[in-house]
Amino acid sequence: MSVSNDPRNFFQSDQSIEKEKRRARKRRELKDRGRPINVPTKILALLPDTSSPDHVYVAEAGSVARRLNIQDPKQPHRVYRGHSAPVTSLALNRDGSILYTGSWDKTIIAFSVKEKTVLNTFRGHADFVKTLLYVDNIPSKPMLISGSSDASIIIWNPETGAKLYTLKSHPRGVQSLALDPVESTRDSVVFYSAGSTREIKKWTLTADGVKEECEIVQHETGVNSLRFLGEEGEEDLWTASSDMTAKRFERASLTALGKDVKKGIDPDTELWHADFVNDVAMDQTKRWIVTACSDEEVRVWDAASSKLYHKFSGHYDVVTAIAVIGTELVSVSLDGTVRIWSLKPADVKSAVEETNKSETGEAEPPEGGVIGRSRSNSMLTEEEERELAELMAEDDE
Repeated sequence: MSVSNDPRNFFQSDQSIEKEKRRARKRRELKDRGRPINVPTKILALLPDTSSPDHVYVAEAGSVARRLNIQDPKQPHRVYRGHSAPVTSLALNRDGSILYTGSWDKTIIAFSVKEKTVLNTFRGHADFVKTLLYVDNIPSKPMLISGSSDASIIIWNPETGAKLYTLKSHPRGVQSLALDPVESTRDSVVFYSAGSTREIKKWTLTADGVKEECEIVQHETGVNSLRFLGEEGEEDLWTASSDMTAKRFERASLTALGKDVKKGIDPDTELWHADFVNDVAMDQTKRWIVTACSDEEVRVWDAASSKLYHKFSGHYDVVTAIAVIGTELVSVSLDGTVRIWSLKPADVKSAVEETNKSETGEAEPPEGGVIGRSRSNSMLTEEEERELAELMAEDDE
């Protein structure tokens, strides 16, 4: 029996048909924006190669991870195979010689970066692995931390694959982990976790055990990304959420959290968007905050005023992740492209001027960069279902 993947053979609502037309039009009109590099399937995660500023790793729905050269796209890609389902998360050890990949097949695989061979497979989660964090600031005890849709965090011995600790404090899936670079020492790891519900949790991990310190509850729904950004030694916590906001929690407040403060802290900055916010980054000069959004846009905000300065348009599907490498921003999307944008002030200004010249009458964002305060009525479980449907579907190409 033949099976068709042609959308014309299935019922489509007027809204979905219009969405496909809009995306096709955008794909044609903006196809060269951001020096696009195409890969075969949807991109779910992005990780800069710490051993080479010219390379990044991407996690794909096609069950592979890929290392590619963003400065020379014609250079052959390294492809890492071993998973049986979409790859969702990436981590590297300190010298960049081992790549860890998490997948919907519930496993984590350790690959030799150069040989592309499987070194170890970590099994223990009961559902999708959604986030990975490699930490080795305790010299005697490097650790790999994973978060899963099964609502657990597992801390592993990255060399043997043995489980060290299993944390089950989150009520639902865990989808982001971040190391606190200021509070972590050679004796303890301080990290934060977040996921499908509102809570952001702070943990302290030592060679002897792990302790939940406190939690922050300041979002309306799930948190998609946690990032420590800012001046070295004073990094603030930035969050990206499905409640359509990115928020900043100041370093001074974070230091008190769990010690002098037990009931959480308030953000000092909120950036509002038109759709789910999936990631947040900061340029090296600390002038720009950049956000990745499900409405297919990459937004550049003035860090001092919190006002929207520019939108990089080029992607024609959900922007899943971003990373700053030198003076450039790398963005990836479910449209299967990696795009590179200059964050040099002169280049961003030129991009703004170019956009203004080709303005089609789209309304200007309100004062302060707030472009929409309407709440989404969909619950996160529905978003997870939509994500699953999108990722398992055939590419639009």
